[in-house]
Amino acid sequence: MIEVSYADSFFIFLLAWLILLAILAWREQLRCKRHSWQLVNSNLFHCDNCHHSFIPDEQLNLCRCPKCNAVCIRRRRRDSQ
Repeated sequence: MIEVSYADSFFIFLLAWLILLAILAWREQLRCKRHSWQLVNSNLFHCDNCHHSFIPDEQLNLCRCPKCNAVCIRRRRRDSQ
């Protein structure tokens, strides 16, 4: 049988925990990247009737508000030029 001292067993235990924490942190990073979304101001619409802000599924210049069904026109922001 292989003899293992207390120091070696503690080191192996600590190393196993560090590997487990590294794997969990890596999985969390992948999950956050997969489920993250970014707000792109060029796709943001604001309804003048009901003041609802939304982002359509497709990149359009003209679409209908999902709340009140009014026609909304995308406006360009001054700071994005």
